[in-house]
Parts: sequence; structure tokens; C-alpha cells
Amino acid sequence: MSSRVTILRDAPEGASHEVDVNDIFFSVTDAKGVMTHVNDVFIKYAQYNADEMIGKPHNLIRNDEMPGGAFKLMWDTIEDGRPFAAYVRNLAKSGSAYDVLATVTPLPNGGYLSVRTRPMTEHFEAAGQLYQEANLVEHEAKANGVGRRERAVKGAEKIGELLPDYDAFIRAALPAEVQALEDAGFTLPEGSGEIYDAARALYGELDQFMSVQTAIQDAADELRKASATLVEENAVTNNVKAEMENVVTEGASRTLLLAPLQVWATMRGIIDENAATLEEVAEELYAKTANARMAIALARLHTAQTAQFSTESGVDESMRLLVDALEVDVREMDDAVFLHSSFRRRVELKVNSISELTKIPLEMIRRWSQNTNESTMGAEVMPLVEQVNKAMAAADNSIAQLQQASEKLAQAPSTDEVRAALERLSSAVQ
Repeated sequence: MSSRVTILRDAPEGASHEVDVNDIFFSVTDAKGVMTHVNDVFIKYAQYNADEMIGKPHNLIRNDEMPGGAFKLMWDTIEDGRPFAAYVRNLAKSGSAYDVLATVTPLPNGGYLSVRTRPMTEHFEAAGQLYQEANLVEHEAKANGVGRRERAVKGAEKIGELLPDYDAFIRAALPAEVQALEDAGFTLPEGSGEIYDAARALYGELDQFMSVQTAIQDAADELRKASATLVEENAVTNNVKAEMENVVTEGASRTLLLAPLQVWATMRGIIDENAATLEEVAEELYAKTANARMAIALARLHTAQTAQFSTESGVDESMRLLVDALEVDVREMDDAVFLHSSFRRRVELKVNSISELTKIPLEMIRRWSQNTNESTMGAEVMPLVEQVNKAMAAADNSIAQLQQASEKLAQAPSTDEVRAALERLSSAVQ
């Protein structure tokens, strides 16, 4: 992936430097964004010394290529008490730019903790395109005399227009970025001691829990796709019925041909209603699981930074703040676990309903198809019969997929092992 993404603004193009895959930035600010803690990685890339950073606003490293709208989204989110993530281009003291995926977690006792890494996925390019469009809007507003705050509002509105669900975008981006870092060679530092061992154990438990949540998300995706397909194939069959009514003459043959399709059409409304409801439940489950996966990815970064700090001296308070952030992360995971049984029951109920509702109509159409031939129904009918056969095969397949996906949700996830590992780390840090 290119290390440089174009983000046009009324700022000169300058030098840039790339973040190493093993480097994690760490900083903590108060509620107003004034820095209280920074790590050596941040100091290295920002090219300020610690004394020049502590007590200064975090926008000390603000790059004019960044649209104000991106920071408007950040403050709206974190002031609401929710973690935030975004791609950010920063500016070092020398004027050299560097890109990061920045995360910000509101801390329980006030202030914000941020960890940042090198961007590694195509989501970075997508964000660059959004920022470019937001910059165009903000630059035009500036030329028209609009103030900084209002320009940021306009930039945020433009980002929202182009990306209506920013939360969904970043929920997908953060886990993908952490995985890409690991694929590129990111590993925990070498270390030893009680804190290091506890951090490594937690990192492993988070990896296991990520696998569980990914499997649940995959099942939710299968559910929503199969539900949508079932509705589509129902519509195909209904359309074919209407076409057959136009080509089939009156009499017994007409009644024989259209009766099974009429039964299916009669059942279609309730089947579609159940399928649509199931699709909505699957969407909810997918979103909730995406939240959990984002929390896990964020927790892995927090844990990795804790492991790094365990090899250094004079960073006890920073590690305690990271444990506070990890508590926030795990609460989001707990939420997904708590709701899983409810989602599973709702899915099972709807899948069973759809299976029962479609059983008789599908069997009628299968028998009807076997007994329908050109000599009795006419050549013009057979292409329509073939369409019905394909639609019914797709419906059969969709129902089988729904049942398989539902079965994948039977095993309830648990954060017990993650919780135990976090308690071990918390005790070691205290």
C-alpha cells in the first residue's frame, strides 16, 4: 500500500515519514485535549521532546491537510462517552508529515487515552478520499468568510453525506488494521516479569475471543444474505405466476398449472414478513458483533502497549490508565455476550417459522414441476416453469443456509477467560 494518500487542502506538500509496523503511539489528555502523558514512540515521530509536549494541546501536531470535520466527529463521539477511531495525518516539528490510525478512549475518571498505529489497509485510501471532499467544502467556506467551527460542521456534514454510517466503517477498519499489522510482522516485544506475562496472556485470550466473535459475525452475515435471497426468489415466483396467467388458456389446465403458484403467492406475504424480520435481527447481531470486534482490536492495542511499558521504567501510571481503558473495552465485549442469547432465540424462532411455512408450498411446487410438460401446458409455459424451478432451488438453498447459520449461534460466547486475564493484569499493575 502506498505510504502517502492524497488529502488536498490549502497546505503545501512537504516531506513525510512512515510509521514502523511495530510502533504504537501512546498519549493521554485531560478533558480539554491537553497532553498529560506521552510515550517514546510519540516523541520520536512528533520530533518534540517530552517537555515541549506535556501541558500542550494535542493539536500541537495538527496537520493542515486534515479537515476540521474529522475532529468534529471525534469530539462529538468521545464527549458522548464512546471510543472513537479515525485515520489522521499529523505534522512533526520539522514539518514532516506522518499518517496514523488513531483511537481515542474516554477514561472512567476523566480524560482520554489514545493509541495510534501505522495504517495498513484500503480503508486508509477510502478515508483519504472522504477527507479530500470535506476539505473542498471547508476551503470554499473559508473563502466565503465562514469561521473555523462552522467550517468543521460543514466538513463533518460532508463526511456524513458520503459515508452515512461512519461507525460501521470504523468498526470494520480497526479489526482489519490490527490484523494487517500482525500479518506484516507486528509482535509483542520481548520481555519478562509479572506484568509482561499477564499482558501476554491477555493478548492471547483476546485473540481467542476475536475468533469466536468473527464466527458469530460470519453467521449473522449468512443470515442476512440468505433472508434477502429468500425474499428475492419469492418475488420471482410471484412475477412468473402473473406471466403464466397471461399465457395459459381457461380450463382445467389453467387451474392445474396455477394452483400451486397461487398457494405460494398466498403464503408469500407471511414468509416475506418473517424473512424481513430475520434480516433485521441479523443486521442487529452483525452490528453488535462488529462493536465487540472493534473493542477486541482496541483492547489488543492497549494490551500490546502495556506489554511494551512493562519493559520500561517510570511508566506505572501510564499502565494503570491502560488497564482503565481495557476495562472500557471489555465492558463492550460483555455487552455483546449478554445480548447473544436473546439474538440466538430470536433467530431460531424466525428460522423455524420460515422453515415450517415454506415446507408445504415448496413440496407442492416440486411435485407440480415434475408433472408439468410441454405437451399438456404448451411450449410458451416451459421457460416460465424453468424460472420457478430455479427460484425454488434458490429458496431451498436459502432455507438450508438459514438453518446452518442458526446452528452456528448455538454455542454461547463468554468473556470469562478474558475477564480473568484482565484481573490478573490489573493486580500485577497495581
